Amino acid sequence: MKKILVPVLLAVMTFSLFAAGQQDAPAADEAKDVTLTFASWSVREDRFSDYFEALKADFEAANPGITIEFAGYPYGELKKQVLIMANAGQSPDLIQSERGWYSSFVDGGYVAELDALLGPEYLAEVYPAILGDMKVDGKIYGVPWIASPFVMFYNKALFAEAGLEDKAPETYEEAMMMAEKLSALTDKDGNAVYGLGQSTASVPVSGSAVLSMFFSYGGGFRDASGNIDVINEGNRAALNALKEMHAAKYNPEGAKLKDLRNLFAIGRLGMYFDTLWGIGGAYAINPDIQGSVGVTVPLSGAGSPAGSSLEAHMLLVAEDSPNKEAAAEFIKFATSPEQMGKYVDIAPFLFPKANQVDGNPGYKSNPGIAPVLGYADTIRSIEKNPEMENVFLAMTTAAQSVTVGGMTADQALANLDKELKTLLK
Repeated sequence: MKKILVPVLLAVMTFSLFAAGQQDAPAADEAKDVTLTFASWSVREDRFSDYFEALKADFEAANPGITIEFAGYPYGELKKQVLIMANAGQSPDLIQSERGWYSSFVDGGYVAELDALLGPEYLAEVYPAILGDMKVDGKIYGVPWIASPFVMFYNKALFAEAGLEDKAPETYEEAMMMAEKLSALTDKDGNAVYGLGQSTASVPVSGSAVLSMFFSYGGGFRDASGNIDVINEGNRAALNALKEMHAAKYNPEGAKLKDLRNLFAIGRLGMYFDTLWGIGGAYAINPDIQGSVGVTVPLSGAGSPAGSSLEAHMLLVAEDSPNKEAAAEFIKFATSPEQMGKYVDIAPFLFPKANQVDGNPGYKSNPGIAPVLGYADTIRSIEKNPEMENVFLAMTTAAQSVTVGGMTADQALANLDKELKTLLK
């Protein structure tokens, strides 16, 4: 990052003052107290407040001389606030980041390389497919704290009411047939039930969900040679499936993930795609629904292997932090099997590291998590480009074009192809 140049006169004065007071400088081996500032949106959420206070107390007790100071910001404001602080020379030491923000932080030079700070032993525990998705030019600048593909949740009570077996679909084609029966239901107040929810709202995370659907149909946006390849059969099939879902009224129109969580919580949505921790939003609305929720890995489409982009809450260390080693110690502590076991008791998510799974035996038998433990095999790595958030938004535009916009899949893909060639040239 660019630094503000200090005038020469000020530099000379500073040196003189330093030289004059050098005899008062602390000894080289004298312990130094460190305060680590951690910018996070999760620390603001009521259901996590006790966990983070306990995490802070545990870490400080295990690391005398290091204090954690939380800087909580709303989810939608955190990235902007971190960039403002960084450009003012006041970067937080630690940053909680969405996977979609990662490329912007790395490309701007805001975050530090972590390979040496965390060490090979730590990184060797991260599942290879996930570690590969973190690498930028072969280096690691952030590690996943919690992870998830876009899994499918389904309401077992609604399945029974619709005459369906208590068995998750494995393909989009099966899900469509189930959605037809689910969409024939109404709730106790006579409101329509939606069969199959896929977020298509104009926000980056919805674009990641749409891209995951492209992956599951064998599509994507680059070919094996690295060229933009949007007009392909997989993407066409995915958009046609979205068009069918919209026409049959299986899918709520232009919904955000929070809208789908709300509908699922109140019994008006039979199946929907979300991150694993997203179901916590539905549980917060209606805790009674927990016993009726099933979960499965991403679906496959048109005979292609199931695929999903990786969604993750990541931990980054600021490049400007004077406390990088201490920040790395916090990352190791917060992602230890013991601490992750406490975290998963509050909200479901997938562990990114093998030792986290092995260190939590009950995790493998948890009915809300065990069905998706093989998720790492579904992860499709995406490029590290600062334009990725705009790429995700372009994906939502394509999805909306074939649904509310009434375009054909080929028309939407032609527009998407043109936009991505401009964004990623």
